[in-house]
Amino acid sequence: MFPSAEDLDYYQKMLARGVTEELVDPFLWSIEETVRDFAASGVEVLSTGQTRGDLYAIFLDPRFVGGLTWRGAEAFVSDRISRVSSSRLADVIHARSIAPRYFSIKEPITDAYTLARFLKISSSAPYTDTAELARELNRKVIVPEIEELQRQGLLDMIQLDSPYLSAESSPPPYLQSLYEEVSSASRLPLVLHVCGDTSRVFRLLTKLNVATLELDFYHYPKLLEEVSKSGFDQTFGVGVLDAQSPRVESVEEITGVISRADKALGTDRISFVHPHCGQRSLNRDTAFEKNVNMVIARDDFYYGEAEDPHPYRLAPGEYDSKGYFLVTVRRETREIVVTFSTYEHSVVKRYKSRFAERLLQSVDNEADRLGMSRRHLAYLTLELGRAEASLEADGAVYRQQMTE
Repeated sequence: MFPSAEDLDYYQKMLARGVTEELVDPFLWSIEETVRDFAASGVEVLSTGQTRGDLYAIFLDPRFVGGLTWRGAEAFVSDRISRVSSSRLADVIHARSIAPRYFSIKEPITDAYTLARFLKISSSAPYTDTAELARELNRKVIVPEIEELQRQGLLDMIQLDSPYLSAESSPPPYLQSLYEEVSSASRLPLVLHVCGDTSRVFRLLTKLNVATLELDFYHYPKLLEEVSKSGFDQTFGVGVLDAQSPRVESVEEITGVISRADKALGTDRISFVHPHCGQRSLNRDTAFEKNVNMVIARDDFYYGEAEDPHPYRLAPGEYDSKGYFLVTVRRETREIVVTFSTYEHSVVKRYKSRFAERLLQSVDNEADRLGMSRRHLAYLTLELGRAEASLEADGAVYRQQMTE
């Protein structure tokens, strides 16, 4: 989810002119919607979604990192690297303020090796090679960023992204020392996410000091063969769907990937399931539907398929103590009318609205005073939803169902 081009253009122009009073950051909306979509789909470990930029630009922004210059889509090291301020703290704080407290939060951070590989070293820069630059980025940018986020107590885990590793025939020897530095600074579980076919580098990944390896088992099922014959300490995040394709995988297809991974790794070695990579290229609804199916597939596999509902008819002693609700629809004003009456049919309270949610909130606020049971409230929720749906469907007649 990203801000519209018009909103972003206006925001940037106002910032350039020094106008900040009452100026709303459009990226805050995108973070809020991202968090809500993750939670609504059933994803329990949320993140900001990194809506401000890709995995390079968001951590190499000259506002937060000194010594860099950008020319178009390329970034250059022109001076010694320095940290100006945190690039992620404000967004993570905002995400935490939106997220339900019972959901965990992680924040993806691009590792120093990937950032160093992306950057181009200018002739005036004080670095002789990528290894030296990576070590400096780790000490000056990545480790301080992790320490800052930890001090605020906002996160439950740290995710390091290293997309270059799967393309390496022989990763550099200094890679392990970079991860040792990060591990020494981190008090939270470390998750390493690597896209692509990691079969060739899997043994190296297991030597890195991280708690969980988050890998793509959707496109590379043969990776399971390599993983199943290797000794290692890490648990796994299992990539179970294509995060770039607009096709929404079926629950059955995703369940098949989970089943194969569970058989090869064992249930106790799987920490979570996830899309094979980030979903930046997908539209919002497609990403949401994919994540919904992913969660349903996981729950079907590990907890069994959802049961069909069992109708229940109230016994005489189970009716609410003070009265009953009547739900009707007034079509000429397109309103739902809710009436609470005593069992002698004397009206106690009436509500009207075009929106079921508003009616339900009012009824819920007075549920105790009206002697309304939670069972009755659940029934009323269903009826209000049916009534609202009838207003949206031309010619549909709404009839309240008897309580069961």
